[in-house]
Amino acid sequence: MDNKNNVVIFQSNVQNVKKEWIDYNGHMNVAYYTLAFDNSLDDFLETILEIGPTFVKKVKQGPYSLQANYHYLDELRLGDKFFIRIYIINSDKKKIHTVLEMIDFKTKGQVAVCETLLINVDLNIRKSVNYRTDVIKRIELYQDKCSEIKLPLQVGKNLKIIKK
Repeated sequence: MDNKNNVVIFQSNVQNVKKEWIDYNGHMNVAYYTLAFDNSLDDFLETILEIGPTFVKKVKQGPYSLQANYHYLDELRLGDKFFIRIYIINSDKKKIHTVLEMIDFKTKGQVAVCETLLINVDLNIRKSVNYRTDVIKRIELYQDKCSEIKLPLQVGKNLKIIKK
């Protein structure tokens, strides 16, 4: 996806819904939405921010999930194809707030949205630490690229029942 300045936003490879992902309702089980989001986030962290598995092994620091919030908006069924877009909407020296948007490949409709809050952890002391300066620059650069993107309506929504 491009914003008005033609900056390319990360988009995962197209994935297929597998037979083992289908639940008793005949659609993709919520656990596999989480798996798809997580795998795409790992790819994003590795290729765009360069803080994925390669960085973790080398530097002994890595992103931990603090919180995640999911919105399931449409169903995917066996054989359906989808991809995931990832945005950074906020960050500081230790944390990254991401939004992941699952898109139906055929209809281009929104299927699900996941918001995550990640924190950088030093694996030697198992405590949060600031990202290195070069990492902060990459995070901020990507966040700036995302600043003009219209975010999914679900971003920041609380879980609640609205009484009528």
